[in-house]
Amino acid sequence: MAGMDATPPPAEHDTRDWTFVVDEGCPDCGYTPHDPALTGERLHAAVPRWAHVLQRAGATERPEPGVWSPVEYASHSRDLTRVLGERVTMMLAEEGAPFADYDGEAEAVRQRFWAGDPQTVAREIAAETQRTVGVLDGVRGDTWEHTGLRGDGKPFTVAELCRYLLHDIEHHLHDVDG
Repeated sequence: MAGMDATPPPAEHDTRDWTFVVDEGCPDCGYTPHDPALTGERLHAAVPRWAHVLQRAGATERPEPGVWSPVEYASHSRDLTRVLGERVTMMLAEEGAPFADYDGEAEAVRQRFWAGDPQTVAREIAAETQRTVGVLDGVRGDTWEHTGLRGDGKPFTVAELCRYLLHDIEHHLHDVDG
C-alpha cells in the first residue's frame, strides 16, 4: 500500500447472509452456537487476542488487494461490539426495536479503518468490550428473548444477536490469526 493516508481499493464486499451461524455454527472458523450468557466472557477473551494481533509487524498491511488488514478487521470488530451493546440496550427498553442495516464496508471507508493506529484500536476494543459486557451483565431470564427488527423487518432476539456478534468477532480473529 502506498501509505497510511492513501485510500486503498475497497475490500471485497461480503454479501453472504451469515445469520445461519446462529443455529448452525460456522464451518469456516469452527464457531459453534454458544450459551449467550457466556458472550461477555468470550468477548473479554478476545481482547488480548486482538492486542496480540495488533502488536505484530504489518498489522496495517493488507495481505492482498481486496482483503482487510488486521487493523481494519479489528476496527470493524470494535464497532460491532459497540453496536451490539447499543442494540441490546434498545431491545431491553423496547420490544421489537427496529435497526437499520449495518454496512461494515461503508463504515470502514467513512472512518478510514486502514489508517487506524493499531495500539489505539486495541485500547478501543478493550473499552468497547467492557462497555458492552456491562450491558450484557444486565440480561437475565426471559430478557434473552427480547426482540429487535433487522432492516429487512426480520426479528431476532438478544440471544441470537449475541451468537451472531460473537461469531463475527471470533471469525475475524480466525481471519487474521489463522
